[in-house]
Amino acid sequence: MSLDGEVKLFSAKAVAERITEGPDDAIWFTDPASNRIGRLGRNGEVVFIKLPVENSGPAAITLGPDGNLWFTEHRSDRIGRVTPLGSLTEYALAAGRAPAGIVAGPDGKLYFAENGGNRIGRISTDGELDEFSLPNPGSAPNSIVKGPDSNLWFTELGTKQIGRMTPQGETAEFALPTESVPMGLAPGADSAVWVTLPAEHAVARFETDGHSRLITLGKDVSPSFIVTGPDGNLWFTEPNGKIGRLTPLGILTEFPALPVQAASGESK
Repeated sequence: MSLDGEVKLFSAKAVAERITEGPDDAIWFTDPASNRIGRLGRNGEVVFIKLPVENSGPAAITLGPDGNLWFTEHRSDRIGRVTPLGSLTEYALAAGRAPAGIVAGPDGKLYFAENGGNRIGRISTDGELDEFSLPNPGSAPNSIVKGPDSNLWFTELGTKQIGRMTPQGETAEFALPTESVPMGLAPGADSAVWVTLPAEHAVARFETDGHSRLITLGKDVSPSFIVTGPDGNLWFTEPNGKIGRLTPLGILTEFPALPVQAASGESK
């Protein structure tokens, strides 16, 4: 989607769940339904890397500081790494960790949310693993991003809170401005962290000191995954088939997530 809402579609030949930009002018994505990692070239060509453990549940994916793609395997309790040429390496976690979101940290390492382990994990690009326990049992950390303060920010599905962790492992937790389950998370261009609250039809904006405000979007808007666009605005998906654009001042615009049909029946 362009910044003015024009959409172009590519056939991924897969159930693409999460996507990230690669170092090779391609888009990389997870396909949990077929247990594989996909690469979509700008020309539309799709290549897949099959994962060796059946039903491993590839979930989130991100570009690592080493120029490789790093991803979580939610069901098989593993962290995966694939090079742009398709060479795969996997690192095993303890059973039940259920890694979810993953992001490159400020220290050249990867951080991931252990949805079932009540921890934030950290792995170096050569596979050295550290784990940091969270203070509340059953917090179920899920999405994780590097914040504008160079700390790690994450959602807690179980406690309905937002967490912040320094690279040294010091954690703080912040209540949402309304009781709801947080879903998407994104660092904003305005030095804040933005959180989607689909059940409340709202987005919360967090200052890095934990102060927050609620932006209600309307009963027909249920923001899900969110990212900061190159225009400095927040862009998010909606289950009603639209893409939302929200300015840091709270002005909402929605666009159809499918190409607009021209009079001739051809897509624009």
